[in-house]
Amino acid sequence: MTDKTLEVSNLSFTLDEKMIFQELSFSVSPGEIVLLCGRSGSGKSTLANLINGYYPEYAGKRQVDYINVNGRDHQDYSVVEQSNYVRSIFQHARLSFSMRTLREEMIFCLENNQVDPKEMDHIVEEKAKQFNLSYLLDRSFDDCSGGELQRAAFICADLVDAPLYVMDEPFANVDEETALDYIKYMKELLKKGKSIIVIDHQVKRWEWVDRWLLIDSQQQLIDLSTLNSKADVKAKLIEEGILVEATSPTYGKPIASSKIVLELDKVSVYHSKVVRKSLFKKEEVKTSVIDDASFSLKEGTLAALVGPSGSGKTSLFKSILNVSPFSGAIRLKGQDSQELKDAELYSKVGIVFQDPSLQFVETKVLDEITLSLKAWNKTEEGQEEERAKELLSRLDFDDQINKSPWLLSQGQQRRLAVLCMTVGHQTVLLVDEPTYGQDAQNAQKIMANLRALCDAGITCLFTSHDRELVDAYAQEIYKIDNKKVRKLR
Repeated sequence: MTDKTLEVSNLSFTLDEKMIFQELSFSVSPGEIVLLCGRSGSGKSTLANLINGYYPEYAGKRQVDYINVNGRDHQDYSVVEQSNYVRSIFQHARLSFSMRTLREEMIFCLENNQVDPKEMDHIVEEKAKQFNLSYLLDRSFDDCSGGELQRAAFICADLVDAPLYVMDEPFANVDEETALDYIKYMKELLKKGKSIIVIDHQVKRWEWVDRWLLIDSQQQLIDLSTLNSKADVKAKLIEEGILVEATSPTYGKPIASSKIVLELDKVSVYHSKVVRKSLFKKEEVKTSVIDDASFSLKEGTLAALVGPSGSGKTSLFKSILNVSPFSGAIRLKGQDSQELKDAELYSKVGIVFQDPSLQFVETKVLDEITLSLKAWNKTEEGQEEERAKELLSRLDFDDQINKSPWLLSQGQQRRLAVLCMTVGHQTVLLVDEPTYGQDAQNAQKIMANLRALCDAGITCLFTSHDRELVDAYAQEIYKIDNKKVRKLR
């Protein structure tokens, strides 16, 4: 009987005729937590999906001596058994849900694991209390923030007592306080002898874990614990772009213009749903998210919107775009947003979604950028493709131009979505978590790009849970707390 929870021997994998990595070997022991790090697009999520069985079942070609989970070859497990032995929290939590609400999803998971139906309601309620998610049980996933979806993914993963947990960017879109709560939960799993593989670009928060494994730029797996010193580890991470030397803050640059571009005047944002009171009577129920918010942004400002997960940041963005209900007034260069036609509104306000894959319409990366250039008429006719290649090259997409946007890593998808939206040169740009899923070098590139756009006259409002990044780049900071918006800087 092996003493390892996971053993991987000589694993090679090819996807879309590209070798992702070759002859990787490593193991994870019971009660051990391992951080898997690497540049955006290096293959971290692909490796996670090989461990949980998604690959090569649905795509790609695998060569391997063995992948053993709890001493048994992974291929010998049925699909249901695989989910009982390896629990996954995916990089994009929404894609892991099959049902409409958290309650339905939890019952679905319990049914798959043949739990006694009489016990299901009790288990659901108790788990929801344990994770402080009772308020989410019956809310549609479509109305949940990215952070709330990530928290829902944790509770579903916890429904099965598995030996191995694979967590891909588990704190995506959640605030630091929530992240610390879930780190406590992970430590409890370790005390029970569970094994955890965690993928995260925010490597500084994982200094306490047992080992760091790095997929380097040559697609080789390096156990950083074998290096001689912490200085050697830091040097390797800087070399690979996982860490960067501290940069001088840019927020000190004064806002040159006095022109107000975006103005919120006593804006209250709410969720609305229709509840059936009887066979013949329905009633609209409104749940307040933000109350009486008033602030304005001047032309060329790079501003941050911060606050706990689920506090209403994404909802406020939706209200600015007139797709989420609100009261009060939102004005764009003095014009009431509700008086603008959709086409006119979207020509003034662009958005990069929290889930960037929802924005793509073409089957190739190059075609996606080319379409954006044509849509906004920002390039001389017939020169769009050449311009698209130039823009893609700046963000290291040279070898990805013929790849489907949906097959990119989420970090790559986010960089592509930012690029697609910024070629339009709208008056206002809303960016939801611009650097989530990015390594340090690419995060700096994205923020430098946003800074350059603001210097050119665009006004940008972005959300982020990375307070270090916010402090470094934002000229103004607004925080949503207890349904109120206040200015921090």
